[in-house]
Amino acid sequence: MVIVHCSILQSYLSDCEVNMASFKIEKGHLMGFLMSMVTLLIISLLFFSAIFERLELVMMDYMFYFRDPDQKTKVIQKGAEQRKPNKRVRGDIIILGIDERTIRHFSDQGVDWPFPWELHTKFINYVGSGKPKAILYDIMFLDHKKGEKEMAAAIAKAGSVFLDYPFETKYINKDYKDQMERLKILQKFRIPVDPEDKSQAHVAEAVPPTPDLSAASKGIGFANIFPGPDNINRAMPLLIKWNGWYYPNIDLLVVMEYFGIGNKDMEIKWGKYIKLKNLPLAKMAKPNDQREIIIPIDNRGFMDINFIGGFGCYADYPFAYFCKDGDMLKGNPPNTSLKDKIVLVAAYSVTGIATDEKQSPYGAMFGIEHHANTLNTILNQDFLFRMTDMQNLIVLLVIALVLGLLLPRLSIVWSLAITGIFLILYIVGAYFLFDIFNYIVALATPVIQVGFMFTLIITYRVLTEQREKRYIRQTFSKFVSKTVVDELLKKPEMLKLGGEKKILSVLFSDIRGFTTLSERMTPEHLVDHLNHYLQAMTDIVIKYDGTLDKYVGDEIMAFWGAPIPQNNHALLSCKAAIEMMTKLKEMNTHWRQEGKDAINIGIGINTGEMIVGNVGSSSRMDYTLIGDNVNLGARLEGTNKIYSTNIIISEYTYEQVKEQVIVRELDLIRVKGKDRPVTIYELIDVK
Repeated sequence: MVIVHCSILQSYLSDCEVNMASFKIEKGHLMGFLMSMVTLLIISLLFFSAIFERLELVMMDYMFYFRDPDQKTKVIQKGAEQRKPNKRVRGDIIILGIDERTIRHFSDQGVDWPFPWELHTKFINYVGSGKPKAILYDIMFLDHKKGEKEMAAAIAKAGSVFLDYPFETKYINKDYKDQMERLKILQKFRIPVDPEDKSQAHVAEAVPPTPDLSAASKGIGFANIFPGPDNINRAMPLLIKWNGWYYPNIDLLVVMEYFGIGNKDMEIKWGKYIKLKNLPLAKMAKPNDQREIIIPIDNRGFMDINFIGGFGCYADYPFAYFCKDGDMLKGNPPNTSLKDKIVLVAAYSVTGIATDEKQSPYGAMFGIEHHANTLNTILNQDFLFRMTDMQNLIVLLVIALVLGLLLPRLSIVWSLAITGIFLILYIVGAYFLFDIFNYIVALATPVIQVGFMFTLIITYRVLTEQREKRYIRQTFSKFVSKTVVDELLKKPEMLKLGGEKKILSVLFSDIRGFTTLSERMTPEHLVDHLNHYLQAMTDIVIKYDGTLDKYVGDEIMAFWGAPIPQNNHALLSCKAAIEMMTKLKEMNTHWRQEGKDAINIGIGINTGEMIVGNVGSSSRMDYTLIGDNVNLGARLEGTNKIYSTNIIISEYTYEQVKEQVIVRELDLIRVKGKDRPVTIYELIDVK
């Protein structure tokens, strides 16, 4: 015997869709949260991978681009022409570049690159006569050449020339006989190591300029640029650890000269900062009471460069314009236009000479422009700050917690909307922190995390819900109508715990003489017989969109008007009753032919106000009817025995269907729970 109870349907729906106490809250929400935590774990591990590192670097480049989109370098053009400097560029940083015009100018005179030192001597004499604050030479003078003594004298006379040199990551084969002398001069600029610094040097050898030039210069510093893993340079090493000492970058030396401080005014915490102290307030871009600048550095001694544009954003002039004697006796006035300026001298051409082109967030630019941006960053005190790995992981954790708890509780549409809004707010917030506060937060990783988390949670929900709906449809469509199932799947909240008063129609059906029947049949035959009967009656209830409440032995209880509202619920119950009797006659005819016992049934129908809803607990609920009008329907079914009828309906049902049915008035009866007698009718047929 198929024993079905509406509570089975309700229990499952309530578990999966409605109250969500056992599935959507406890399981669905929990699974969503667990998936967010798994995503967090995976993303956190990938955060330290090379791929995600590059993605974060690309996002940082886009931050620069959106801040100054008009500064993006598309192509380095031939020749370094004077352009309108970026408004964020310091006016005292000037590039005197060996550009295309300079190359052509001297080529016409039979002078090719590399230029003879006599030419550099003239340049230094003339530029130095203008009393610039510093002349940074990004041209390495490593080999002895003709005119060295004269050039050294010009450097000494100028008193503001800084020369660069390379740190080699591998030992070089070339042997300079005066290497020890060079290193001895270099030691004048070394800086004591932070006692807490336990890092290892990543360079093998220093190759300073010739001793005469080094000794005459204001200072010598390395000029190495180490691009990132994607061959884009975003940071400048300010210190390199070598042989137990720190050696300063040439830009750092120029900054110290600009402020008039020495090594004693410097404090170094490796991996944290370089602090410049006792600075003149008048020269500070952002004065403070401490009179200090704190330069953030990483555990390699690198400072992130706050680039303010691409190629050509700094004021530049051709090197050739300044190659004069600088001798006032010959009628050349001093070059006062460069007074107190920081002059950068380097190759500034893409043809004709060995170029020093490096990629930046704004595209390709020359190495000297990387140094210019470094100087601009420090002197403007416009430093970039990165969130630590731990801080970024905390951000990822917060994202996982917020969305992991939120998304499983929202519809797919709302989940998509909230996720989109969250991403927009995060990206805008990240850009705001960068643009206003120079703060760099992880961007690519959280975006990937959110996208992956959303996809995973929604995919799980879709697959789970579809599986549940298929199960519900396949299982319960046997016992309630397809219309009811579809509506419940759309609006499972209709099956919430609790009840409500509604005007409904209830039908009770019972087999006459069931006890006698059961005595004449074996248990197996009885069950088989009963199953055929119950299946046929159930199909009719379902056909007319009824809800099968329960079987109690051979008794059937069904109702109309809930959980799906039905305006014609009384008529539907009557139609079902008529067809049940028609079907029973067909089945009895068939059974008699097989030698089996026929069945007679009584049906009672009542319409009225009843309480319908879930009765029970959150773990087990029964969607059923209660109330006096339900009891009346049950009593009408038993009353068929007195009047030898099959279908009795109450006056309340009759009032709803009187224009659509054929009835015979039976009697006026008094029932328990009713103050006045109730007129009852035998239902004969439906028009």
